[in-house]
Amino acid sequence: MEKLKDIVPGMSVNIVADIDVDKEITEVRNAIVYDVDGANLVLSQTNPPFEEYHLDKKITVTYIVKGKDGLSRMGFSGKIVSILNDYSLYSSSVVEALNVLRKGGLTTHDLRMHYRISPRSDSGINIYVGHEQVSLIDISMGGARFCHSKDHPIESRNIIKMILEIDAQKFNIEAKKVNVWHLPEAGRRADFVYVSVQFTKLDKNCSHILSGKILSIQRELLSKHSG
Repeated sequence: MEKLKDIVPGMSVNIVADIDVDKEITEVRNAIVYDVDGANLVLSQTNPPFEEYHLDKKITVTYIVKGKDGLSRMGFSGKIVSILNDYSLYSSSVVEALNVLRKGGLTTHDLRMHYRISPRSDSGINIYVGHEQVSLIDISMGGARFCHSKDHPIESRNIIKMILEIDAQKFNIEAKKVNVWHLPEAGRRADFVYVSVQFTKLDKNCSHILSGKILSIQRELLSKHSG
């Protein structure tokens, strides 16, 4: 593997991790590089923090690099080997840190694939499977989670043909079903099934419009929270 010449102590990185595999929930958490020694890195603990059950699970560490063509985001796969409860940052400063082992080579990354939004019913984003409009729970550039009636089951096949509607523009897309999951008993509707799908075919125009719509909803949500 090539050396991590662009990663130095003090720089910011993003850790992409599967927080809930059953529900296909991925989170991006910010960290600071404390130390680099070959394939071993020491990163700051995140907020929310990684716990013991995240140990040895796959993560991706990404960061911004400056090249001749401008800024780009690079990253590599790895795993959290241990949580250091008393890492000596300075002689007088002891902090909690993450001991990370790099496992893969450097590749380019797009964090937008992992940002999920939960659009309101009047947001202008809808998904149709067959002739049924499903109830969208959340969506990202990489996929979506939704619930639908048990009366119109989605067959377990490799490719699911869907229609993605964004502000009255409709796009024929393809996805694959990656999981069926359930709400806790108290919040479950017995007549609904909850499904996670991964988009496998979005054309350039659809990707551009979906990316812009997700960004617009993110800004709207941030504006409401800050107000």
